[in-house]
Amino acid sequence: MHACLLLGGRCVVALVFAVSALAKLRAPGDFASALRAMAVVPRRLNRPVVIAVPLVEAAVALLVWLPGPVATWAFAAAGGLLALFAAVLVSVLWRRIDVSCPCFGAAGVPVGRAHVVRNLLLAGVAAAGLVASTAPDPGGLEPAAVTLVLLVAVGASALAIATDTLVELFSPAR
Repeated sequence: MHACLLLGGRCVVALVFAVSALAKLRAPGDFASALRAMAVVPRRLNRPVVIAVPLVEAAVALLVWLPGPVATWAFAAAGGLLALFAAVLVSVLWRRIDVSCPCFGAAGVPVGRAHVVRNLLLAGVAAAGLVASTAPDPGGLEPAAVTLVLLVAVGASALAIATDTLVELFSPAR
């Protein structure tokens, strides 16, 4: 069972963090603008954060695939980042700042509860991956199990990445 959790966790964390990093690297200005609007870091730290966040996300996306303690630390970093991102979004909601989430590039949907829930669910996936990465190696998975785990993980990743689209689709007309 934990082999399935490990593979699924690796896939979800890697896909979500890779897409997030790529979006921020492709449009750093959009990320910087959203970060300024969120007012969660001092202005003088805005540029270093805009550079560091996608680099750390890309590193996590790669490191979860390595064996042993490296993956464990990568899952811990992923969970910590996702919890931090959720806290930032809660802060934005609490202060009633009207800004879109820069998680996967520019979006037209303001930060909402769905973004917080998404990050907390992803933190749960990272926590499951962390636990699975510390268990003894049970050996390989059957091809059917690998296929099923990868399909579920890719589907879950796609839903997480498409949060803004889903919020727009299911929100009442304005």
